[in-house]
Amino acid sequence: MAQAPDNPDDLPKTWQQTKSQNTRRSILDAAIRCFYEFGYNNTTTEKIANEARVSRGAMLHHFPSRAELIKASVRHLNEQRIALYRREESDIQEGAEHSLVEEGIDAYWSQLNTPAFVVFHELQVAARTDPELLEAMIPAIEEFDRLVLEATRELFPDLAMSEEFRRANNLSQYLLEGLAVNRFTRDPAVADELLDWLKKELRRSFQDVLTSLDRESAKRRAGS
Repeated sequence: MAQAPDNPDDLPKTWQQTKSQNTRRSILDAAIRCFYEFGYNNTTTEKIANEARVSRGAMLHHFPSRAELIKASVRHLNEQRIALYRREESDIQEGAEHSLVEEGIDAYWSQLNTPAFVVFHELQVAARTDPELLEAMIPAIEEFDRLVLEATRELFPDLAMSEEFRRANNLSQYLLEGLAVNRFTRDPAVADELLDWLKKELRRSFQDVLTSLDRESAKRRAGS
């Protein structure tokens, strides 16, 4: 007799379950597009329903309250950003003996110049005066930072062994996000200059591992 899966998510989904999941995802994708196009404060549930091409009843079925829709949208946005980060950084580092610092920074910088990060930043700003949004954002950001750090350790196993890893990781995230926020209103030459500086600084910070410890050895050491 076949043994039942331990995880209910491993069970085959019915047509109705699949349809429900697709509708839910369509609503969340539509919410993020509306946040980008109209801004958070100008986005209504009616606009999201129209963008998703679902009825008001279908919206309420999946998200009975605006608070639930906001919370799920923020989580969905974070999932998209983390998936993109893992996919692109993994493709760049594949087969490299030592982590490619400059290419990794360029990839993350490109990810911050996308609608997904624009929406994330605007939600952060809007949360300052919106208690409902703030309640959704704080745990979501904490979870995002935890998952990104976890992914970075996996994607850059040799760099993760450095004594400077956490500080360098925070420097990269805060500096690049700050540059991305200012790219619409400040001189782009400043961003180019600081990106070049950051790459050199990271190479200096990781000199204790960058050439002396290869990625595969670091993976084995982390797993031991």
